[in-house]
Amino acid sequence: MRIGVVGNGNIVKRFLKDAGNVEDVKIMAICVREQSRNKGEELALAYGMDVYTDYGEFLERGDMDVVYVGLINTQHYPYARQALLAGKHVICEKPLTVTWEEARELADLARKQGLFLWEAFKLPYGPVVPAVKKHMDRLGAVRLVQCSYCRTGKVYEEYLAGVVRPVLDPECGGGSLYDVNIYNLHFVVWLFGKPKSVEYSAAAQGFNGVDTSGTAVLRYDGFQAVCTAAMDCDGDNFCLVQGEKGWIKAEGPVSSSSQAVLNTGAGSEVIAENPDKGRLKAEITEFARQFHAGDYKACYDALEHSLTVMEVLEQCRKRQRGDGKSVQGH
Repeated sequence: MRIGVVGNGNIVKRFLKDAGNVEDVKIMAICVREQSRNKGEELALAYGMDVYTDYGEFLERGDMDVVYVGLINTQHYPYARQALLAGKHVICEKPLTVTWEEARELADLARKQGLFLWEAFKLPYGPVVPAVKKHMDRLGAVRLVQCSYCRTGKVYEEYLAGVVRPVLDPECGGGSLYDVNIYNLHFVVWLFGKPKSVEYSAAAQGFNGVDTSGTAVLRYDGFQAVCTAAMDCDGDNFCLVQGEKGWIKAEGPVSSSSQAVLNTGAGSEVIAENPDKGRLKAEITEFARQFHAGDYKACYDALEHSLTVMEVLEQCRKRQRGDGKSVQGH
């Protein structure tokens, strides 16, 4: 699988590093903005790539199968769409897009063009989340799900000083909902599917209106899932599924859980461990497998999941603005 990458941020650097450890994957080129040419050239030198600043020219490469889009959230849709129209398969960072309509259009276009379209969201490709799903039947009827992903750091410190990075800029699709809580939503939807209804409230909003922390409540028959995320404080991060006969806990932020623990009353049992934590190798390996095997079904099944998550995200966003009440069918 021959890949061209778009962007030069931290996630792109992680992707380049981890893709280099995957068999049958080769990075061919990188495309950056003209003002970022120096950064692009540094990465190109490190990974043996060609550098482009013209996206159209970049897409004309005949020896490039897949485009990896690692840009700010609002640029996912236009860059992925242009790549699909150019006949390239696409790996797009989470969230797939900012709106459900954009995501649906990309999914329809990929199918029409006979192309792969993957959202890079990690969870089902490591050992922890599949183990949680495998052992769910040991819990009996599920009664409560709790997810917490709270972190702070340099970006928030800069924000407090008035320096706004895209991840905390609502005009760029930033905020705790789209950047952090999306992992909690992926976890819940992957296990239980589309909720009956959704509520969301921002616990705190910054000076530019961005949600720096907030909580989503997804309601299902017989239980609810409470998903809390923050970029303005740290916390004890986990995902906990509680049933009438026991519980399963994914320890740490769900995007990089260290292990999953099951307790059914007779003591705790580690059902999965994840030494790789937040690395991207597992998902890149699976994308490469699907590509080489022509396994469109696996890709499109995951894509339908991504579309459901986009529905939930969009409804949360509407609730934050005060113009939505529940998940609407599309």
